[in-house]
Amino acid sequence: MLSGQELLDGYDILFSPELRLAHEAVLTLAAETEPDGWPTVPMLIRFAKCYGVPLDALAGLCGVLVSKIGNRTVFSDARRTPELVNRLNATKWSRRALVSYGFYNTAAQMASREGARVH
Repeated sequence: MLSGQELLDGYDILFSPELRLAHEAVLTLAAETEPDGWPTVPMLIRFAKCYGVPLDALAGLCGVLVSKIGNRTVFSDARRTPELVNRLNATKWSRRALVSYGFYNTAAQMASREGARVH
């Protein structure tokens, strides 16, 4: 079983400093301004541009998968509408998005364990 420290170590290894800063910033703003405390798609777009990081990676760290369907960009929010994510084919997402989303899922699962603490 993965420890909390191993997860934190992986965060530093897998994601660039800019992506980690964008992630922290968007989560902080969302916690302070959004009714459910979670980033919205417009926030993710703005922060990805501001920090110069890939949108699919930042969104994945927040549980949102970004897909291209024709000329449209589609956002699937696993936190707010998990049924949409479960219906999509994983081949639609980049490796970068899947790594970020996998990290999000692992962190969410660990946080939901009884007695879990966020440090």
